[in-house]
Amino acid sequence: MKKSNKKIFGYHLAIDLYNCDRKIIRSIENCYRFLDLVPKIIKTNIQSPPFVIYKRNIGFAGWIPVVESGISLYIHFPTNFATVDIYACRRFDYNEVKKFVIDFFKPEKIQEYRFLRGKKYIHPMELLKARGLI
Repeated sequence: MKKSNKKIFGYHLAIDLYNCDRKIIRSIENCYRFLDLVPKIIKTNIQSPPFVIYKRNIGFAGWIPVVESGISLYIHFPTNFATVDIYACRRFDYNEVKKFVIDFFKPEKIQEYRFLRGKKYIHPMELLKARGLI
């Protein structure tokens, strides 16, 4: 049987954070700080400073584009709820990131989701080789 050229394209960690520390999640400075720190933890390269949008009495939406994909943060003030999505094309330590997120936002409860993205992805060079074009 021929060896498969398939590789995972990306790694995705999504965390729902329930009843976070109110002082932390209502601070725009903390949103920026969080988005500044995560790329360092997962060892990615930022493309620009973080963006954070504030909606009065509703919450924040923030993200930071990284060369290897992106990181987003959504905060809902009325329920002290936050969601974090971290997606990167290079492998990162899910447990290290999860611990950082929990330590940062101090939620009472979390739900965590881990995904492997692009399970059927084949690199374009491999496709060209398979087709005898290179």
